[in-house]
Amino acid sequence: MFRDVQAIAQDRSGHMWFGTSQGLNRYDGYHFLTYNSDKKNPNFIEEEGFTAEMIMNEAKDALWFMANDRLFNLNLSTDKVKEYNEAHHIKGKVLRLLKTADHSIWVITDDYWENQGQDSKQYLQKFEDGNFRIMASIPRTNRGFSGLLQDAEGFLWWSTPNGTLKYNTDGELMASHDLGSYEWFGSEMHYVISFFDHNNTHYYFPHTGGVKVFDEKTQRSKLIFDVEDEFGYAIEDNQHHIWFGGLQKLYRMSPKGEFIDYSEILKSRFDFTKINRLFIDASNLLWVATDNGLFKIRTDKQLFKNVFKSNKNGWGNAMRAVFEANDGTIFAHCENEGVLLFQDFDGKMDTLKLHTESENKIELQYAASFFVTNKAKTTAFTVGKTVYKIDLKTGETKSYDQFIPNLKVYGPNPLIKLRDGRLLFGYTLSRLVLFNPETEESEFVFKDTSDFTEVSDLSYFYQNREDDMVWVGTQNDGLLKIDLNGTVVERFSINTTPNISKNRILVLEGGTTGSLWIGTYGGGLNYLSADGKTIKKYTKADGLADNNVVGIMHDEQRNLWISTYNGISYFDKENAQFQNFYVEDGLSHNEFNYSSAFKDSKNNYYFGGMNGLNSFKPEEIFKSAERFHIHFTGISGYNSKLKSRFNNDCSYLKNKAVEISPYDQYFQIDWTMPNYFNNQKNTYSTKLEGFEGQWFYQGNASSIRYNQLPAGDYVLKIKGTDSRGNKAASILSIPITVKQIFYKKWWFILLVLLFVIAIMYSIFRYRFKQALAMERLRTKISSDLHDDVGSLLSGLAMQTELMEINASEADKLKLQKIAGISRNAISQMRDLVWSIDSRRETVHDLIERMHELAEELLLPKEIAFQIDSSSIRNPSRRLTAQTKQDIFLIYKESITNILRHSDASNVKISLINTSKGCEFTIQDNGSKKECYKSTGLGLSNMAMRAEKLKAELVFKKKTDLAFICICHLICNLKTILK
Repeated sequence: MFRDVQAIAQDRSGHMWFGTSQGLNRYDGYHFLTYNSDKKNPNFIEEEGFTAEMIMNEAKDALWFMANDRLFNLNLSTDKVKEYNEAHHIKGKVLRLLKTADHSIWVITDDYWENQGQDSKQYLQKFEDGNFRIMASIPRTNRGFSGLLQDAEGFLWWSTPNGTLKYNTDGELMASHDLGSYEWFGSEMHYVISFFDHNNTHYYFPHTGGVKVFDEKTQRSKLIFDVEDEFGYAIEDNQHHIWFGGLQKLYRMSPKGEFIDYSEILKSRFDFTKINRLFIDASNLLWVATDNGLFKIRTDKQLFKNVFKSNKNGWGNAMRAVFEANDGTIFAHCENEGVLLFQDFDGKMDTLKLHTESENKIELQYAASFFVTNKAKTTAFTVGKTVYKIDLKTGETKSYDQFIPNLKVYGPNPLIKLRDGRLLFGYTLSRLVLFNPETEESEFVFKDTSDFTEVSDLSYFYQNREDDMVWVGTQNDGLLKIDLNGTVVERFSINTTPNISKNRILVLEGGTTGSLWIGTYGGGLNYLSADGKTIKKYTKADGLADNNVVGIMHDEQRNLWISTYNGISYFDKENAQFQNFYVEDGLSHNEFNYSSAFKDSKNNYYFGGMNGLNSFKPEEIFKSAERFHIHFTGISGYNSKLKSRFNNDCSYLKNKAVEISPYDQYFQIDWTMPNYFNNQKNTYSTKLEGFEGQWFYQGNASSIRYNQLPAGDYVLKIKGTDSRGNKAASILSIPITVKQIFYKKWWFILLVLLFVIAIMYSIFRYRFKQALAMERLRTKISSDLHDDVGSLLSGLAMQTELMEINASEADKLKLQKIAGISRNAISQMRDLVWSIDSRRETVHDLIERMHELAEELLLPKEIAFQIDSSSIRNPSRRLTAQTKQDIFLIYKESITNILRHSDASNVKISLINTSKGCEFTIQDNGSKKECYKSTGLGLSNMAMRAEKLKAELVFKKKTDLAFICICHLICNLKTILK
C-alpha cells in the first residue's frame, strides 16, 4: 500500500479501505488487496488519485469514492466499477461526498472548468433513482474550496469561500453564517471547516488557529482551545472524546473540555508532514491517515489503571511488595527510591515516612521485597537488613535486630505469614525462623542441622493446604517441600522425576485440590499435580507472554493472571490458552517484578513492575462494547489437472459453502476478525468436523491448509479471541465438500463392473462356443472313425478270415496275423473313439468302459475281476477328454501287464475317495514267476500319464503277489472323482 493515505472507509464485513494517491487498498488485518490503473491488475480502476472522502453504502455492498475529481461506485461483490458523470447529471467535477443519516448520497460539484470560469457554479446534488438531482447551487468564485457535513439535527452545512450555508434535506436554504474572514493570496475568504458532535455543538476551526464553538441562537463564537495550530479534521469517539487533527498536530478533548496532546506520541513512531484524515472503525479504533502512513489509537476505556507511575521514559518507579491497610489504603514498596508509597480510598497518593521511636529515619533496602500485615491490617512486617514492624498510620518502625544473622543484606529474604499468624523467614534452611509477632517469640525450623543438606538462597514461600507443610522456592536448587517440624519432605529439580523446567523459582501459587503452580526464571510456568507425579510446562511456545514468570494470581473462575518480564498473561485453564496484554493495552511497562502481585478486598488485582502498579478487575478486562464476527475471506490452492494455482476472494459471498475439486492437491482457507488494534495478537482455534474430533489452537494464524483431504462433506469451524481476550461473537462455520474423483464414484465403479462382466461373459460365450464346436467335432470324428474306419477294419478282418479257409498252411499263419492285427486295430480304435467321444465323458462312462475292457480281456483268460467304485460320490461328473484318456490307458496297460506277466486268477480294481483326492488301485493274486527282460515302454508310459494327471504312481511286487499297481490320483481326481 502506498504511504500517502487520503481516505478511509470500512465495509460491513469489517474490511478497511484506504484511498491513496496511487490507488485503492482493501485490508483484512493480514493482507492488502490493491486496486489501481494498471491494466494488468485484475483489480483495475480507471482513476487512482484519491483526494477526498470515501463512503460505504452497506445496504448495496458498494463503495463510493472520488479519484481525480471523478465519482465512482465499486460493487464489492463483483468488483465492478461504475462512473457517475454528466450522463447521470453530474455537474462538472466532484469536490465533496457525503452520506447522511438516512443513507442518502450527496455531492458538491463544480462546473468551473467546463465553463472556463464564465458563470460557473457549485452545486449541491443528491443521488436519487440512479441520477444526481440538483438541490441547490451558488455562484462559484475564483476559489473552489468546499466542505459538506450534517449536524445532529439532520441539517446540511455547506462551507464555501463566501460563508457557511445551512440547508434542510429538501435543498432549502435555512441560514447563512460568516464564521470568519481572511485573505488568501489576494482574495478575501470566508471558508471555515466545521464539525458537529452528538449534542449538536458546532465547532469550527478559524484560519488563525485553535478551536471555536458557534452558538447559532446567539450568533456568538467562543474560543475553547487557544493554540496557533490550524485544524482541518475532527471526529467523536464512543467515549464522547473529540479528536482534532491539524497538519502535524493531534489533540483529544474530553467531555469535560480537557485537552491532551498526542502529537509527540505520533511523531515518536514515524515522520510525517500532514494529517490527511481521521476515521473511527467499528471497534472504536481511531485511524489517523497521514502522508507517510497510518496510526492506530485505541479510543475506548483503558483496561489497566496505572498507580504510582512515573512520567520518566523507560524504568520509572520500580515496585515490589503490594499490600492493603484496614481502611483500604494500598501500599507498595518503591524499590529504586527505598520508600513506601500509598494511595488512599479517595485516590490521594503520598509516601509513608518511616522512623524509629526516637525519630531516626529508616530507609527500606533492596532486600525488603516481601510485606505482610497483622490480622487487623494496622501494622506491616517486612524483612530487609533485619525484621521491621511498621505502624501504617504513623510510620513508626520497630527493628528486631536479633534476626540480623539470619538474613541476607542484599536479599532476597522471603517472608510469609502462616495461617496461625506466625511469620516464616530466612534465606537458608538452617536459618529458617518461625516468629510469633504477638508474643515476639521465635525458633528455628531446623533445630538439628546435621540431619539435612543445607540449601541457601531461598526465594519464595507458599503454605500448603496442610498447615505444617510449606513449599519453598530457591534460586539454584529447585523446589522443596518442608515440614515445619524440621524435615525436608520432597524435592523437585531439573534432574528429578518428574522434573521442573528450571531450578530458579520466582513465585509459587496453590491450585485446586493441592496442586501447585510454579513460576520460574527462564523456564516458563510449571504445574505440579497434587500427587506430585506429573509436571506440565507452559512456555512462550504455548502462548505465554514470557518465560520469566514473576507473579501468579487466581481469579473468581480459578483461571490465572500471570505477570512476566514481558507483559501480563491470562491463562484459561479449561482451554489451556493464553491471552497476553502489553503497554499498548494500558500497562505502564511490559516488565514486571518478582514478589509484586496482590489482590485487595475490593477484588482489584495489582501487578508491580518497572514503572508503578497496574490495577484491574478481571471482569472488566473482558467487557467489550463490541464483539466481532469472524469472516471468511478467501480460498486458495493448487489444481494438478490445470497445473495452476487458484485464489478466490470470498469476502462478499452470500453462500459460504466451498467445493473442492479432486484434482486440488491442497487448499487453504483464509479468514479475519476485524479488530485491528493489535490484530497480530488475535488468536484462533479450528476444528474440521467430519475429519477432526477436537479443536486445534492456531495461534495468530488466520489461515489453515489441508492437503489431499479425502472425499466427503465437512464443516470447518473457527473460533477466535481478540487481543484483549474477548471471544468472537460467533463461531464461523464453512461447509466444505471435497468432490470424489470420477473413477471412485459409484456410477463409474458400476460401469467398470458391468464392463468386466460383459468381457467375462463374452469370453465365456466364446469359450463355450469353442468347446461346443470341439465337442461336435469330436463327436463327428468318433462317429466317422467308428462307422467308416471301423467298418473297413472289420471288413478287412473278415476277408482275411475267409481267405484263411482256402489258404495253404504257410499262408494261414500270415493271414491269422493280419486278422489279429485288424482285430487289435479295431480294439485300439474303439478305445480312441471312446476317449474322444464327447457323449461319453462322465465318471460313470469311464467305469463302464473299464468293465467292458475287463470282460473283453480277463474273462476269456478265466480271470475273475471286481471293480469297486461305491465311494465315488458324483459319478455323473464330466471328465475332460485328456483326463479320461490318461486314466483309461493307465488302467488298460495295467490289465494288459497282468495278462502278459501274471498267472493271476483274480483281479481287484478299486476307486476310493480320500481326503487328498482319489486312490485308484489295481491288484492281482498271481504267483511269482521267473523274471525276464522286456523292452516295452508300458510302465514308462503309465508313469508319464500319471505325471500329466499330477498323480502319484506306485508299483509294488511282493512274494505272495505278482503285481500291484496303485495310482494315487491326488490332484486331478480330487475334483474329478469325488
